[in-house]
Amino acid sequence: MRAYRDEQKTVQLRINILMWGIVVVFFFLAGSFWYVQSVQADRFRELSESNALRSVPITAKRGLLLDRNGKILVDNMPSYSLMLMRPDLREIEKTRPGHTDQLFQFISATTQIPVPELQRRVETAKVQMNQPMPLVEDLTMTQVAEFEANSAVFPALRVEPVQRRNYRYGTFAAHVLGYMGEATEKDMEEDESLKLGALVGKKGVELMYDGFLRGVDGTRYEVVDTYGRTLSDYPNARKEPVPGKNIYLTIDFDLQRRAEQYFIDNEMIGAVVALNPQTGEVLAMASSPAYNPNVYSRRFTPEVWKTIVSNPFKIEVNRAIKGGYSPGSVFKVVMGMAGFEYGAVNPSSTVYCSGSAAYHGRRFRCWKPEGHGSVDFQRAIKVSCDIYFYEIGSRLGIDKIAEYSRKLTFGGKTKIDLEGELTGNVPSTEWAEKVQKRKWYPSETISVAIGQGPLVVTVLQTANMMAAIANGNRVMRPHVLKEIVEVRDDQIVARQKVEPEPLTEINLPPDALAAVREGLWKVVNEIGGTGGRARIDGLDVCGKTGTVQVIAQSGWKQKLPFKYEDHAWFASFAPRDDPQMVVVVFIEHGKGGGSNAAPLARELFAARFGAEMNLDRIDLSDPEVLQKLREGQLPRPGEPTAR
Repeated sequence: MRAYRDEQKTVQLRINILMWGIVVVFFFLAGSFWYVQSVQADRFRELSESNALRSVPITAKRGLLLDRNGKILVDNMPSYSLMLMRPDLREIEKTRPGHTDQLFQFISATTQIPVPELQRRVETAKVQMNQPMPLVEDLTMTQVAEFEANSAVFPALRVEPVQRRNYRYGTFAAHVLGYMGEATEKDMEEDESLKLGALVGKKGVELMYDGFLRGVDGTRYEVVDTYGRTLSDYPNARKEPVPGKNIYLTIDFDLQRRAEQYFIDNEMIGAVVALNPQTGEVLAMASSPAYNPNVYSRRFTPEVWKTIVSNPFKIEVNRAIKGGYSPGSVFKVVMGMAGFEYGAVNPSSTVYCSGSAAYHGRRFRCWKPEGHGSVDFQRAIKVSCDIYFYEIGSRLGIDKIAEYSRKLTFGGKTKIDLEGELTGNVPSTEWAEKVQKRKWYPSETISVAIGQGPLVVTVLQTANMMAAIANGNRVMRPHVLKEIVEVRDDQIVARQKVEPEPLTEINLPPDALAAVREGLWKVVNEIGGTGGRARIDGLDVCGKTGTVQVIAQSGWKQKLPFKYEDHAWFASFAPRDDPQMVVVVFIEHGKGGGSNAAPLARELFAARFGAEMNLDRIDLSDPEVLQKLREGQLPRPGEPTAR
């Protein structure tokens, strides 16, 4: 009996332990449910929602590019891109083998892009694998409708509205404006804010001021189902984008258009730069031939890219800052200034030109076979006498020529706010030893004295030199940025203007500077001057022509194929007493600087100052015109303009 009671107590104890265990577990579970559903309700709600939310970047509106007077040159236009959700595609492929191949076939059939090209685009995009990838840009509305209609069949595809850069005037100022392109892996490594498919500046102002133009992207969220299909927007966490700042350029639309049209109408290759000599502002910078940034800013196949880069005219090269050329007789201006600086000559020094002269055991010719007779500096500049400047070169030596040239930014950079500026080359004895591994021969200096030999300059450097003469000795830093303007809700909230920046001074004495200006004035305005075709009634244009041999020539006159014809220069400023604009024109194989380069400068000065261009309509039956000819106020029809 006792044993039975003991066994009954044991069973009861076990039942009690089990019951209390169940009670403890119940309260534990109840407490846990209460803790999760009450205390941590907000946290788990957020986690749940984040699993069903997809972040989608909102590209900020890129800032506008405008000319100096507020004319819009570059803006944005709405477009549509096809985005590929690569994570979603991988998940779908697990449950629906072969779906990826069907997707590419569908895209190809809709866009006419070959499947291999689509696959190549996906394979080359190896960064940010969890981000939407832009696969096809600039969809037509028909294509947009087709993709939207099949969104349930291909949930990994999504059509997104985007902003595309619009260069309103095609090739206008292309080398200054530059173009946009898709960010590379290197770009995204250097800037973590860039997303896959982001467009960034690749050339020109678009590149140099990309940080101001780009703005700050925003983010929107959308609710998606388990297949990645968008169910609705989630507005509570939306972050609005901040638009980019507008860039006002120093470019004058009318001057730029006229310069470009001159090259187009005459089917010429070359460049022109117009500067404000007082501030360094670039009023026009044209390079011919040019490209259309709208084409460059869109994706093209490797085959198309090969076609572009193999173009023999190198349309992507900005010849104004990246083209290296011998300056020819334009360099005689520098030689005269250097001669005054180092005392080799003074404004009244004379040299006799018989048509040729011997230096260092060699005979060098003047461009005029019969010679110019006795010439001082002003006449030597006016008629472009080679012998006069041979003499200066012989007296100075190459190292003093190089030293003075570098003060004018030759052989260095002008520091313009555009990428890829060429330094050019100013030879010296040190350069010959370092680069050519030989000594410099004095006879080589004679060729440099008239802008030939290994002397290489750019059009912009030449314009900078003329600007220093025009403004009275200051070498300015040229720039294309005029002002950065921040706009919010159509209201200007901030402005940042560019101030003129002097680089150095050349300190030419007033009498020497006056002699240089007077000589340049005579080039254009007196009988016998080589730049007569730049003359404008009522406007004192000062300039210097230049003609550069492309190949060595054994005589004074030779008939050459086009590709071996001389290059043509004209460097100028106006008005003489209060210079407001410098114009330098360079034409590849343009033969005479006076005949082909000077007329463009004349057009630009006439446009800038509202002058009448009547040089080519001289009426020799008019007694007043004949009197002006006698007084040397008009160039005679048919005067030499070859130099």
